[in-house]
Amino acid sequence: LTGMACALLTSAGLAEFKRWWWSPTPAVLGMLFGYLIWNWRRLSVVLTYFGWELARLDSEPKVFPERRRARYPGGDRLQKQIIALEQAMSLTRDTHRFIADGLEYLPVATLISDPQGQILLGNRKARDLFGGDLVGDDVLKRLEQLGYPDMSRGAGSSLSSLPLLEFRDLKERSLRLERAELLPVDGEIPVGWLWNLTDLSVERDAEEQRAVLLRFLSHDLRAPHSAILALLDVHRHQVGGDSPLFDQIELQVRRALELTDGFVQLARAESEAYQFQPSLFAMLVLDVFDQALPIAQLKQIELVHQVEEEAQESLVLADQALLTRALFNLLENAIKYSVSGTRIRLRVSQRDGWL
Repeated sequence: LTGMACALLTSAGLAEFKRWWWSPTPAVLGMLFGYLIWNWRRLSVVLTYFGWELARLDSEPKVFPERRRARYPGGDRLQKQIIALEQAMSLTRDTHRFIADGLEYLPVATLISDPQGQILLGNRKARDLFGGDLVGDDVLKRLEQLGYPDMSRGAGSSLSSLPLLEFRDLKERSLRLERAELLPVDGEIPVGWLWNLTDLSVERDAEEQRAVLLRFLSHDLRAPHSAILALLDVHRHQVGGDSPLFDQIELQVRRALELTDGFVQLARAESEAYQFQPSLFAMLVLDVFDQALPIAQLKQIELVHQVEEEAQESLVLADQALLTRALFNLLENAIKYSVSGTRIRLRVSQRDGWL
């Protein structure tokens, strides 16, 4: 348009001052034609770029199967591009709805915040946990109101350095905080943060009940049996001699104590409250061998052991009580299911750093 105006002004100036008429029509038409060609090329480049981007979007993995649509029967390129753009926009809307619904019905409290910590999305579990709407609030202030530890001392001033802990909130719920970065496709700078608050109250209550049961089994249930054994020992010293009845009572009481110990060790193993410490595996094996030897002798089974020299000083990181119990159960089953007069060999060797 500027060029056309300049051509008209030039023609008028020549006619006015030089008394020479120069027709601006060819120049104006040429510039108009060039302008149309230029815009057509720009539009062609834009359509080609859209085609590349739509093909790239179509080649990416789909979150869910794309809905079937009728193909355009014509051969118009522009119409095909419009249909492809419509399908891409529809797929984007479907994906957005899919992600929003998936976030809303997650079984744990989930928040999405921007890089500064302003909450953008929060599902129903999060709204129930915090109480009320969360969009627009600061995630750190919300955690502080919930009772997250160390927030008052400024430990959570940075989102990336906020320690992820399991804590008890103001309502005595056991919660565990987890965090993940939300990264763009073509960069490493987070565009947001994903926050999860998992309610572990049921699990922690069950662990406390298991601990109470362990204390009951290890002390309260053992105490009466230990008292019975002590009374039997006192009676033997007072009366003198052994009584078959008292021997049977002692045998049954000791069996009850063994069952109690078995229950305690089983509960400890299931609670995963292991006490790992460096242990000589060969010493544990020899201890188990000494415990099982009387059982083998009663069944007339020869029990032998062989610990190779390389394995004698090998250390393992284990819970000694539970590992000893497991080895004893293994050897006891071997004795139980072997016939009299046989030999059971217990061998410990080391190969390539493995026992």
